[in-house]
Amino acid sequence: MRYGYRFSLAYNAWFDSKYGKLTTEKNDEIRKVIECGEFANGFVINECEECGTKIVIPFTCKSRLCLSCRHKSLFGWSVNLSEIIDASLRHVHVTFTLPGRVKGMIERSGFDETELVTLAAGVYTKLLRMSMCYDRTHMTAGILASLHLCGNSLNYNPHVHLVGTVDMVHRRTGEIIKTGFIHYTKARFLWMKAVTGYLLKKGIITPELREVIHAAYKNGFHVYFRHIKGDNNEILSRTAEYIASGYFHNSQITEVNHRNKTVTFEYKKHVDRKSGEKQYARMTLGIYEFMARMIYFLPDKHRKYIRWYGLYAHGIREKMQKIERNTWKAAVERSFGADPEMCPQCDKPMIRSVVCSYHAIRKVKEIWRTHACVHGYFIPYRNDP
Repeated sequence: MRYGYRFSLAYNAWFDSKYGKLTTEKNDEIRKVIECGEFANGFVINECEECGTKIVIPFTCKSRLCLSCRHKSLFGWSVNLSEIIDASLRHVHVTFTLPGRVKGMIERSGFDETELVTLAAGVYTKLLRMSMCYDRTHMTAGILASLHLCGNSLNYNPHVHLVGTVDMVHRRTGEIIKTGFIHYTKARFLWMKAVTGYLLKKGIITPELREVIHAAYKNGFHVYFRHIKGDNNEILSRTAEYIASGYFHNSQITEVNHRNKTVTFEYKKHVDRKSGEKQYARMTLGIYEFMARMIYFLPDKHRKYIRWYGLYAHGIREKMQKIERNTWKAAVERSFGADPEMCPQCDKPMIRSVVCSYHAIRKVKEIWRTHACVHGYFIPYRNDP
């Protein structure tokens, strides 16, 4: 907590004017990250009633700021995304970007960047329907789209990652209709018109400025297409990577210097669109600057950056609840190397109980006195030889 207090003082002194006020909500996120995984905050015990074997799982913070929790969430998505996506259909990954001039206009305008997700989904659906020769109104596609507010160098760069079906499905009959030629170049102009039209509607730009933007970007705004190839598992894992990875990944961090209080991380500097070859660069930031940028791009509470459309929107609430349940089990298995629901000794279901923070330390000491930790499980000591 002392470290969080120091950061609050440094933020108010150095970053307040640059990144905005450090709200109570953001302070709570910092506190959650600092206390993540501590047994003193409580934990879950899964215990076998037959032999007394236990597995103890501390509560994690589940903060959107925590890179560890975010990585577990991504892993759970990749394992369980088949609940939403039909991997038997062809899919494409599309990235909708904005030019620098437009990004500068909207950064301080109060523009709600999440609207870019809906605009991108509309552009993609329109593009597919334009490739159809008949019955366009009853055709729908499956779309997952996510907003990223920044690039992986933690710079302001709002863009949309969209994974959608290449083929369309008839709403009434369920028939899969293969699309014709998709005019990728057309997507650039549709995207530019959709964005500038929305900015005009919200009063962020004037009609004259809209014409200036259209004249400056005669080829439209950049939209990148990449077909997702491979078997079903590869389609699901790539979709999870594109959609649910968040704006920063802990694997980017190459060094944390506690003495100098700096963080060094890698980021993609350039990607060759033809060959797919990536060029990386490194950046070193003071740890307070790094945390300030992370907080600046942290999504507001209850603000959904991932959205579903068409085929993939049906029953999404129930599907997401199932994914969350399965994600917890998969994340525990990955972290502890142990199944949290089945006893390894007698192969029977384990019963769950919760220990609150008030009794946590005393309960942990009791378990260590009566059990031995073996491969992630706590096995009770036996009196017999």
